[in-house]
Amino acid sequence: MHVVLLGIFLPLPLWAQRAKPITAPLAPPDTLYFDQDWERTQVPEDRQYARIVRHTADGKPTGTVRDYFYPSWKKQWQGKLVQEAPDVPSGLCTAWYETGQLHFRGTFVQGERQRDYQQWHEDGRLVQCRYTYQDALPVSTAKLHSYYNSGSSRTVFVVNLPEGTVGAIYKLDVRDEGQPPISWSTALVLGAVAFDPTMTTTATLLTGAKALASQNRADAAPAVSTQCHWYITDQPEAAKEFMATKGRITNTADCYRVARNITQETRELSVRAGTQRLYVCVDNNNEITSATATLSVSALVQACK
Repeated sequence: MHVVLLGIFLPLPLWAQRAKPITAPLAPPDTLYFDQDWERTQVPEDRQYARIVRHTADGKPTGTVRDYFYPSWKKQWQGKLVQEAPDVPSGLCTAWYETGQLHFRGTFVQGERQRDYQQWHEDGRLVQCRYTYQDALPVSTAKLHSYYNSGSSRTVFVVNLPEGTVGAIYKLDVRDEGQPPISWSTALVLGAVAFDPTMTTTATLLTGAKALASQNRADAAPAVSTQCHWYITDQPEAAKEFMATKGRITNTADCYRVARNITQETRELSVRAGTQRLYVCVDNNNEITSATATLSVSALVQACK
């Protein structure tokens, strides 16, 4: 005989229901004020912009950040920030003029604009930009004396960047005296690089650096590896310290590049907005043999209209 069991389903008690996750309350938003140069200010008459932002316990911005023109409180910018001072935007960000006209919109990754970035003039016209490579430092050489010989074992190449520079490509070679000389034609190689308007600044620089690195030349490689160290910085005080301390820069956070015993390098370099000069500081670590440093720097210049 088959027995049929009839079940009666009753509501589960409250304690057995699925527990809802407990979320920590959001920190209250901070209101920050900035002057016309986007410097923090507490002086009421200097306020030109205001920011509404939430911060984590360790002071980092979290969630959507909103900037406003002050005192109109019209939207100026909206998006997310990885960090503040300096601001590093992340994800989709949008900005407006005080008239309400769209200023720019696009995706950022660690502060760099991506392919979808677009910008408009205040009258609504789309901004059109183009890139060119310009010689910031033609091929230059400097003799680096050894430790036990008279003369300096170090040098600082000063590189003046054109207005509108967004990045640079450098080519550096350091070799012992008596080794086969080296030469290259930076302008010819980079002049043949085709620009893709959809590429990011970093991708454009990388394309140029690869073209320059693969340049065919008949120069013989050095038979010995030169001992050296070098820095690239945009801080004049760091360059002065390098010369005054026999080749040391204490705060390497000020440097774009720090290298030891890398004697040949071709590489792209994204520079901070508004950078006018680079200082390439090279030191010969050989005790007996002098060396020669050869350097060229090409600037990637952006012109928009």
